[in-house]
Amino acid sequence: MAFDGFAEFKEKLTDGRRDRRAAGLAHDFNNLLGVILVASEALAEKFPEGTDGHELARISVEAAEKGAELLRKMMAASAAATAPEAEVDCAEALTTAARLANVSTPSNVTCVALAMPEPFACRAEREGLDSALLNLCVNAGHACPNGGTVRLQAAAADLDAAAASALGVAPGRYVALSVSDDGIGMSPQVLARCADAYFTTRAGRGGTGLGLAGVADFCRASGGALKIASAEGKGTTVTLYVPRA
Repeated sequence: MAFDGFAEFKEKLTDGRRDRRAAGLAHDFNNLLGVILVASEALAEKFPEGTDGHELARISVEAAEKGAELLRKMMAASAAATAPEAEVDCAEALTTAARLANVSTPSNVTCVALAMPEPFACRAEREGLDSALLNLCVNAGHACPNGGTVRLQAAAADLDAAAASALGVAPGRYVALSVSDDGIGMSPQVLARCADAYFTTRAGRGGTGLGLAGVADFCRASGGALKIASAEGKGTTVTLYVPRA
């Protein structure tokens, strides 16, 4: 079955009409790789070094990391992640992400979707948006080692020429979907590189360096942009700007 799935994924990468679906599958696969890495590393810690159990778990970690590299290459090969056409209810997307994140983050971290001032819909590939929001929630959970709250919210963003230029997008109507935490935050050096592919501060602890890079790719493919604000000791806010429907 695994080989059949790989063949299907490869076919989608080469079919321009299916690029959006392929991008969604890639993001979902990235999430699964993260689960495999975390579980394998936790399993390795339960066995003494030199035992068969420890070695098998270590091999699983290495295989998952190589899988992350392969995924990144496949995503790059899918050059045409073209403008999506689906209309997504933002409130539903945030609620779904918060619900999934609450079973994927530490028990001392709570993810909440805040009420929106008015209904918003955005134009985005739904699976890609779900995966991007979940990625951000999981990252936020890791940034709160002492517990805390992760807040998801959406607001209208009407970008004029100056604001749009700063984000590298066209002026117009967007929805700003943000994920905020009150965790440890990032230094200016880490903040400058955090969305680079393969850059991670969690090397050896389940970090692939593909999470934020994948979210940034999703935003660009949607005709939007990613903005990250963070300060050490003051938490992080990651905002996805996606065209409003």
